[in-house]
Amino acid sequence: MSEFQTERARAAAEDLVALLSAYELELCGLEQDAPGVASLREAVGAALAQVSFWISDRDAELRRITRTTH
Repeated sequence: MSEFQTERARAAAEDLVALLSAYELELCGLEQDAPGVASLREAVGAALAQVSFWISDRDAELRRITRTTH
């Protein structure tokens, strides 16, 4: 993946984190009144964790590459 593509993917992932975070917060509030929402909140939380991990893992990989090439 080129540096431009990597940056676009990272920006899209960050946007997804912002969107999922808002949904997760809303679902936390709804869960108190409707316990059946718990599984949906957990699914959104799992997706949020995966995207966050991808961002942090990609950042770590880029730092390793930068250190070895400079």
